[in-house]
Amino acid sequence: MPKVAIIFDSATHHTETMANAIADGVRSEGIEVRISHVHEAKLKDLEGIDGLVLGSGTYHHEIMPALEVFMEQAKNVNLKGKVAGAFCSYGWSPEVVDLITNRLKGYGLETVEGLLIHEKPDEAGLEKCKQFGIIIAKKIKGE
Repeated sequence: MPKVAIIFDSATHHTETMANAIADGVRSEGIEVRISHVHEAKLKDLEGIDGLVLGSGTYHHEIMPALEVFMEQAKNVNLKGKVAGAFCSYGWSPEVVDLITNRLKGYGLETVEGLLIHEKPDEAGLEKCKQFGIIIAKKIKGE
């Protein structure tokens, strides 16, 4: 069965809420999901995955520091050709999705368009998150 790792950092729990809704979308397509807060994530969580989804709140226009460290460590894991996506709950500046996406592309992953939600996701935002998960899953399945 294909597997997706969703790893996130969240100061306000908004990004965590998004991660859970994205996981629901991935699971709805019959793909196994391993979801982790970055403080609990290990590089071994990336072994045998078919997709990687990274999420971060915005920290002074940048990726949250702990996710930044994890991403730097992950560059040594061979993920070339795997499907990847980025998501962000932001307050003032939405550039984090592009920062993550560009890094994932640089590591050789095949990225989808990232997902941005302003602040706390409402019902429509949660549905966007679920659809984002479905997009990731379908790309993994080659649909």
